[in-house]
Formats: sequence, structure tokens, C-alpha cells
Amino acid sequence: MFDILQMFKTIIKSMCKKSACKMYPVQPATFYANTKGHIAIDEARCILCSMCARKCPTGAIQVDRKARTWQIDYGKCILCNNCIDSCPPKCLSIARQYAAPTKQRAVFVATIPEKTKPQ
Repeated sequence: MFDILQMFKTIIKSMCKKSACKMYPVQPATFYANTKGHIAIDEARCILCSMCARKCPTGAIQVDRKARTWQIDYGKCILCNNCIDSCPPKCLSIARQYAAPTKQRAVFVATIPEKTKPQ
């Protein structure tokens, strides 16, 4: 009998309170200061030193100097910040937005532009 009274008490409390659900589709999601979304790269600042790939404990980052590409496998990335801390030109950062869910493995490939020497 006591269990039923507890249940009704909980039901009445929840009916009188404001909804705890977020209005996500209607209102955009709030990202806080420590939100870890995914690794982002500024292609213009990258020098293809591959220091990030060497420091990555899971091997999620691959750098190809000949093809001038930088890629990251978001399925392997554990957001440990080793790549960001070891990047000499500081071209890597953590974006504060989440990647959309997919059925396939998310691999991001960035093409690094050639550096032009000033004349």
C-alpha cells in the first residue's frame, strides 16, 4: 500500500512541475565552455608537420605530405587533446558542436593549400 501512495505522490509532483524535456528541434542546443564536440583544423595555418599524427594514441590522424591531405577518423578519436597540445602552428582546436549521427564511419579529409612565398 505504501508503494502505491509513493507512486501517486511522484505522479502528482511531476504533473505540477515544469517539463524537464528540452525543446531541441525548436530551440538550438546550448554548448557550454567545456563541451567537446570534434577536432577541427584551420587548413591555412597547417604546415603538414605530422606532429599531431605522431602524438595521437589511437592513430586517428593521418597526414600525407605528398597529397597535401590531413585526415581524422572521428570513430577512433577519443578527444584527448594530445594533437592540439603538440601542434606547433596551433591550427587544431576542438569545435563546440557535435557531428551529425551517421551510419558510416566518419572520416574528415582536409586538403592543405600550397604556401605561397611573398615576393
